[in-house]
Amino acid sequence: MKTNLRIFFKGMIMGIAEIIPGVSGGTIALILGIYERLIRAIANINIVFVNQVLKGNLNEAWKYSDASFLFFLVLGMLVAAFSFSSAIIFLSENFPFFLKSFFSGLLLTSLFFKPLKPEKIHRRFLIGFLLASLIVGFAWSLPPNELKEISLIYFFFGGFVAVCAFILPGISGSFILLLLGLYQAVILSLKELDLLVLSSLFSGCLLGLLLFIRIVKKAYENYPEYLMGFFYSLVLLSIPLLWKSGAWIISLPKYQLGYLEALFGLGLGVFFIFLLQKISSTFQDI
Repeated sequence: MKTNLRIFFKGMIMGIAEIIPGVSGGTIALILGIYERLIRAIANINIVFVNQVLKGNLNEAWKYSDASFLFFLVLGMLVAAFSFSSAIIFLSENFPFFLKSFFSGLLLTSLFFKPLKPEKIHRRFLIGFLLASLIVGFAWSLPPNELKEISLIYFFFGGFVAVCAFILPGISGSFILLLLGLYQAVILSLKELDLLVLSSLFSGCLLGLLLFIRIVKKAYENYPEYLMGFFYSLVLLSIPLLWKSGAWIISLPKYQLGYLEALFGLGLGVFFIFLLQKISSTFQDI
């Protein structure tokens, strides 16, 4: 039971992060030490899993896919997304610099601790770092967009693309939704519990997740050093993306109180990572 509660709590942290444009749930999973387990569990929802279900071997299928882990993690994410969507809207509208600084401090500090901190810098790490830099550079060149009329098919497409960002630490699914013009509509749908919109979005997420996860799993198995450089770059370079307000434009506080707000958020984000490290026995992957 304690293990399930820990997984549920980690899911809540990931769910809160996914609501914020610029912060990836994959990054939080990496910081909390559950990223590899998450990749393996999702990748195991495959033909073997389906065959076990069709044969009626539900208990074997459940164990094979590590479904208990996925269930409590996703449950925590959903509870956080529905519970905190209003709070995130409030903070983003009234204290945007606090929110951005908090996650900036969290992301920056996490780079100095395992699993993100590299044991050594080598050529494969640098190649992965450079590749991620090109992807973030492309994201920088795209201006945020907001659509007035959105079809359910477009919500499905948005979910399909955004969930790929969720799997990659550093690239936020919410940021992708912002670029696609879907962010405000999705947050409003969470707040108002619009099941039609949410079902279209989550259907796209599910399909994208099951397809893209296998690519990441193969990379973990065959190119781990390239992948760590790739992840490190994504997390590092996603920090300025939090402050992006347009193509190659960063929005900083324009008043003294805004800088105090940002400083408080930064300190809180740094403290949060140190707190996670301090109680690592509680957050370790079991």
